[in-house]
Amino acid sequence: MELCEYQNKRLLRDNKIPVLKGGVAYTVEEAVQIASDMNAQSYRLHVQIPQGEKILKYIPSVKGNLDAHSIEEVEKLATKLFQTKVVTISNREYPVQRIYIEELCQIEKRLSFSMRVDTQKQKMIFSFFCKKKKNMECEIPLKKPTVLFWCRLLKIFEFQGMQSAALLPILKNMYSFFMKYNVVFMEFDPLVLTKEGKWIVLDSQIQFDDEALFLHPEISKLRETPKGEESQERARLYNFRYLPFDGNIACLVNGSGLGAATIDMIVEHGGRPACLLDVGTEPTKESVFQALKLALSEPNVEGIFVNIFGGITRCDVIADGLISASQEISVGMPLVVRMDGTNALVGSRLLFDSRLPLIVMKEFDEAVKTIIKQVEDLL
Repeated sequence: MELCEYQNKRLLRDNKIPVLKGGVAYTVEEAVQIASDMNAQSYRLHVQIPQGEKILKYIPSVKGNLDAHSIEEVEKLATKLFQTKVVTISNREYPVQRIYIEELCQIEKRLSFSMRVDTQKQKMIFSFFCKKKKNMECEIPLKKPTVLFWCRLLKIFEFQGMQSAALLPILKNMYSFFMKYNVVFMEFDPLVLTKEGKWIVLDSQIQFDDEALFLHPEISKLRETPKGEESQERARLYNFRYLPFDGNIACLVNGSGLGAATIDMIVEHGGRPACLLDVGTEPTKESVFQALKLALSEPNVEGIFVNIFGGITRCDVIADGLISASQEISVGMPLVVRMDGTNALVGSRLLFDSRLPLIVMKEFDEAVKTIIKQVEDLL
């Protein structure tokens, strides 16, 4: 997961990593107000795009980062940018809706600094790069470095005197940030030394470990949902996977292998899968409930096939989730449930007693033929 520039800088500032004064504006008036509050001599305006996207071009053609030397010029450039659209490398087009305004600084030295985890070596890699020298790297174990280590690191990278003294606490804070938020890659490019002798992060790229976001709800809530990916985001939120197709039969399964077999079987018998919802090997009642609701909300879905093979998964948990969604189930929507394995009889009995409008079967092949026939009968 990646955040937008203004979100990154807010996090860095909160964790004592120096960035320039700045703020995000959603209107020309807000841009002018932010610049006025900063009361700087010069300003830079950055276009903010959706998380994880990269700008390919601007329509009409314009620079994404513009410099202004007065409040009047901020207003003029902000007006221009808010009338612009960006095309990203994923070939998506977005109107500019946010601009980040920050003060400009005079740069004495510019370099690139990154931190990443090497999973094979189980070590963290520090890397410095500047134009006058080649890229230099240093490995350390994934444990808290000592002050002596930091001093040796600065010596290796040939930082001395006041520059070294000023950079040392920043590096320590960067490392703390990296470990605190389970970051897998972090790059500061450029990291600059100003004329006043201060180290400042001008731009950054931070990649958070998706599998560890549950530990950091303050980061998770910053995630944005790109247009057209609302279903994937809902699936991620409730701990299941969603894969769309162009057919009319939604498939709810427990496991990627079973999911692939289910899709193949439906296609082999002449059916057309609409989407695959994989609740995993240890689903909860809530995740099953939300997965079924998502399937029912898809406009092209005309039938639902639930295919569960109980191992670690308990079929009665799946049944409870389906029953919880009973009020969402349309009477005219064919729903076939195939259960086999752990607590399959208990799950089948729960579904039978619920009197929901569905068919419960045990044989995989027959269940697939049944859902396809029921959907065809509706057409």
